[in-house]
Amino acid sequence: MTTGGSTRWVAFAVGTAALAAAGCGGVNRRFVVESNVPNAQVYIDNTPVGAAPAHAQFEYYGYYNITLVHPDFRTESRRVHVVAPWYAYPPFDFLAEVVWPFRVEDVRRYYFELTPGRKTDTGELITHGDALRERGMNLPAPADPARPDPVPGPPVVPAPAEKPAQVDKPEPSPLVPSVTPVRVP
Repeated sequence: MTTGGSTRWVAFAVGTAALAAAGCGGVNRRFVVESNVPNAQVYIDNTPVGAAPAHAQFEYYGYYNITLVHPDFRTESRRVHVVAPWYAYPPFDFLAEVVWPFRVEDVRRYYFELTPGRKTDTGELITHGDALRERGMNLPAPADPARPDPVPGPPVVPAPAEKPAQVDKPEPSPLVPSVTPVRVP
C-alpha cells in the first residue's frame, strides 16, 4: 500500500470529523398547521402551539393529535401519522444528524377546514335547564340514604371480645404510708 493512499484516507477522515464537529448539519423537524380561519388556536397532543398558521418543532415520528379551536367555529380534531423518511432509519439517521454538513428540513403541513358553529340561543338553553331541574325535583326520595343496601353473602359473625389483660396491683410498701383520699363536702 502506498503512503499517498493512506494519507488521502486520513485527510478524508479528518475532513469528515471537522464537518461533523462544525454542527452545520442535522434535521429540522416541524409542523405547519394552517386553517381557513385565521387565529384558530392550535393544540398538538393537548399542548398549545399558537394561532393558525402555527409552527411547532417535533422530535419523533409517529402519531400526533392535532386540534383547532375557535369560539365561532366547531372544534376540529385529527389524528395524524407522521411517517419517518428514509434518512430517519439506521445507519442513515447518524449520517443525517451528525455527519451530513447541510441542514435537512422536514416540514409536515396540515390544513384544517373549520365549519361555522351553531350560535347558542340563551332562551332555549334556559328552557332546557328549567326542564331538567323540574325532572330532578320530581324524582322519588331514596328509602334510607344513610343505610346502604346489605351485601349478599354469608352472615358476618362478630369475633368474641378479648378480655383485657389483668394488671397486678403492687402491694403497698411498708416504708411508704398509704394515703386514703378524703372527700370534702
